[in-house]
Amino acid sequence: MKEKLFCMMAMLLSGLWAVAQDQTFTVSGEVRSDVKEVIITLRAEKPVEIARVPVQSGLFSYTGTQPKDAVLGVGTEQYYQPFVNDGTPLQVFFVDNVNGDMKVEGMPLLVMAGSDQNIQFAKADRVISKYSDEFSATLAQLQAQATADNLEQLQEQAMAASQKAVDGMVAELMKYRSTLIPVAYLSELSQMMTYSQLKEFMTPDAPYYNHPQMEQVRSVFEAMSLKQPGQPFHDITANDMYGREHKLSEYCGKGNYVLVDFWASWCGPCRQEMPTVVECYNLYHGKKNFEVVGISLDEQEGAWKAAVKKLGIAWPQLCDMQGWKSPAAAAYGVQAIPSNVLVDPQGQIIATDLRGEQLKSTLKDLF
Repeated sequence: MKEKLFCMMAMLLSGLWAVAQDQTFTVSGEVRSDVKEVIITLRAEKPVEIARVPVQSGLFSYTGTQPKDAVLGVGTEQYYQPFVNDGTPLQVFFVDNVNGDMKVEGMPLLVMAGSDQNIQFAKADRVISKYSDEFSATLAQLQAQATADNLEQLQEQAMAASQKAVDGMVAELMKYRSTLIPVAYLSELSQMMTYSQLKEFMTPDAPYYNHPQMEQVRSVFEAMSLKQPGQPFHDITANDMYGREHKLSEYCGKGNYVLVDFWASWCGPCRQEMPTVVECYNLYHGKKNFEVVGISLDEQEGAWKAAVKKLGIAWPQLCDMQGWKSPAAAAYGVQAIPSNVLVDPQGQIIATDLRGEQLKSTLKDLF
């Protein structure tokens, strides 16, 4: 796994690790003879270096103690192979797929001997890294093509490439739900997964479910659950553009369909999506029982008001100027924007995160 492409492995809670059972692990292997040292790390939100192991004649070996089932890494500052501390000694070597020489930089590690779980870990990591590399290359190409005129189009392509990479990674991890392997990736991936994708992993009997590194993932899942269809809308209070306090309950549950739209003036994808919302509002508001209420996650009042005017937003706007700390975002588990929930006339959420043609077709079916 390349450090620069997938460096945020998971949230590690020190209090939980403090009471975890320690277990001895041994990792050894072979690298190119000019490699001077191999780094052993504890993989966390900020990886912790455990040891720098000297290499002699291309060989290295290290024995240490870390919490049982902790996710560790072996490699260099540029590249590492994650593995689980499951008590089985691990032997690895680095392969140059071009000429067969042993090396470290930029090449995947192959597990030669170890537990079945860690042998599978190496295979899974190679696939995950492939999707990450492909997305990184696509993003670099799009950035090189970017101009003021094509920025929105390239943003759409970048989002599509990102979703393709996430879908590929999720499909790969689905193969390993009977192991601890998903815990090494879900902390970062959960921020980009759909609710239905993440739900597949959130089964209490999964071996990784109660792992300390899953604490953040469980929080994300619980937050996402707040805005799923079937839930009642959650009331919030914020000021409009004139400083007047309003509650969401003034609009929701009053006999109208209400699209609660989370956005911000600084959010490029939000501004890109706004013409679609404007089109839907102009088409159905006043003719059908349809309302839109905007919830801005701005922190600067001037930028918020200027964007409302420039984007032609005519529906009520609420904002508490707290950005991501807004209680409104927390109430609906908003992890990224643009985001929205569609509330029926009785105040029940019936759809979430409708964008583009999906928003248009959903409202067309309703009306």
